[in-house]
Amino acid sequence: MPDAGRSYISRVNNSQGRIMEDMIMGAARKYEQEGRLVLHKESEPFRVVKNLDRARGRAEVQFVARAHPDFIGCLRGGRLIAIEAKYTQTDRIKYSAVTETQAEILTKYYKAGAGAFICCGIGKGYELKYFMVPWATWIYMKEIYGHKYATAEDLNPYEVKADMVIHFLDYIGPSGARLEDLMA
Repeated sequence: MPDAGRSYISRVNNSQGRIMEDMIMGAARKYEQEGRLVLHKESEPFRVVKNLDRARGRAEVQFVARAHPDFIGCLRGGRLIAIEAKYTQTDRIKYSAVTETQAEILTKYYKAGAGAFICCGIGKGYELKYFMVPWATWIYMKEIYGHKYATAEDLNPYEVKADMVIHFLDYIGPSGARLEDLMA
């Protein structure tokens, strides 16, 4: 694929990723009101190199560390949760969508007893579906699905409802369970 085509797809995926993060935070506000969860968006680690337009909030920045999971929070009952959001407009989400640093941190959270998840969107338009994939499933993707990617069909048990927000704590897959009940 020519660089211009790849660049366009990257911009669309990045833009959709930001929308997805906003949809996750929309549900998080609802869950917080219900007393089910407190969640916050992790900031990208950077330092300001040069202020370009202070009034408009524009600056030249330098990233000082690799990105961590997008969201950290606490479920009712005290269990920590870490979530990385990923989006693809293709028919499959690649294992490599999660960076090495994100994988290391999610693994640390998981080993310490926290809930660690990838909230992913696969597809576009009317075919777009969202999933809350446990880290234990993501890291064994090759063994579970036979390849280092997953399709929407593969992830069906982890599908979550989405309207104006992504209801990431509420599965609509075969069990229909609530995530915090599965983690109890």
